[in-house]
Amino acid sequence: MLAYRYADQVTCLYKHAMELQIELGCPAEKIKITPNGIDDQRFVRCLEEERREDDTINIGAVLRIAPIKDVKTMIRAFAYAKKEAPKLALWIMGPSDEEKEYAKECFELVDLLGVEDVIFTGKVDVTEYLGKMDMTILTSISEGQPLTILESFAAKKPVIATDVGNCRGLIYGEGDSFGDAGIITHIMNVEEIAAAMVDLACHREKRIGMGKNGYRRLKSRYLVEDMKETYRQIYRQFEDEGRVQGKKGDV
Repeated sequence: MLAYRYADQVTCLYKHAMELQIELGCPAEKIKITPNGIDDQRFVRCLEEERREDDTINIGAVLRIAPIKDVKTMIRAFAYAKKEAPKLALWIMGPSDEEKEYAKECFELVDLLGVEDVIFTGKVDVTEYLGKMDMTILTSISEGQPLTILESFAAKKPVIATDVGNCRGLIYGEGDSFGDAGIITHIMNVEEIAAAMVDLACHREKRIGMGKNGYRRLKSRYLVEDMKETYRQIYRQFEDEGRVQGKKGDV
């Protein structure tokens, strides 16, 4: 409360976060939405990547293997989805050394379920992998505005994500008409997540169309140039206000 009272400017990543700040007592006029932005040029190679000739449907998960990412729910959902869509493969791309015990439990869960085609790559350059994916997935129990979703959009890949942070806004849009860029599910809902995997696996044109929707949404407001310009405006505003205050002090 004191921080909001004495702050000249308060920033947040997305609209719902602003609404929460207002509920906590921050005056609306102090808040400026400052969305994340990425360098989409890093992912040009993903747009040019040729899919493998086999009919495998690749799901990519770019994350660190940690409880907050709820990788166990992802694995369980994949095991169910695999029964209906046998050509599915799950690529879990990210470090496993931050939460070693949890990562060990995830590895053991794959063995326990006897599910095939779960690949743990470790930490990788995602630009070398996203082009090979058909969709990406995020089953977190908490997020802000995930960069991994924006990176998926840059590669024209649809996203399955849990309804946390700004995932809903990124995937379904906030005041734009680009259309759905994936599917939102409830947290820890194995059945819903598995159904979303099967849905996109079985409908090629749907997932391609959603990937294009995400790409258009990204280009409209989530580029690093947009983010930089937003912050430039904030700094210019304070610079101008400082000049005004300086002139008043000279009088």
